[in-house]
Amino acid sequence: MRTVFSIAGIWFVAAILSGFQQTDSWLGTWSGETKDGVTYTIKVKDKYRGMNLCDVHAEGIQTFYTLECMATGTPTTLNVYYRSATDGAFYAKDRVKVNDPFFVLQRTNGKVSWQWKQIFDGSVTMRRVR
Repeated sequence: MRTVFSIAGIWFVAAILSGFQQTDSWLGTWSGETKDGVTYTIKVKDKYRGMNLCDVHAEGIQTFYTLECMATGTPTTLNVYYRSATDGAFYAKDRVKVNDPFFVLQRTNGKVSWQWKQIFDGSVTMRRVR
C-alpha cells in the first residue's frame, strides 16, 4: 500500500513540474528571414508570473524595431503577445490587440515556423540560434 502512495506521489509531483516546464523547449534565440529580406529574431527567456518574457527584433529593408513581449504555450506551440516597442520604428503598435496572440511559433514535423496572427500576413521558417 505504501508503494502505491509513493508512486502516486511521484507521478503527482512529476505532473506538476511538467506543467511548469511546458515552454522550456522554446527558451533561447530563434531567427528566420522573409523572402523580402527582413530578419525576425525572438529571444525567449525564463518565466515571470506564469509567462515567458521575450524580445523580438526585426531588421531589413525599411524595417528596424525591437519589441518587448510575453509568451505562453506548449512544447509545440508558443503564443507570443505584444507588450511594447522598445527601439526603432514600429508603426503598427496602435493596431495591436495586446490580449490576442501577435504571432505564434509552431513546431510541425521537426520544423519551426512563425505565423502572424495580427497586423502582418504570412509565415517565416525559424531556426534556433546558438
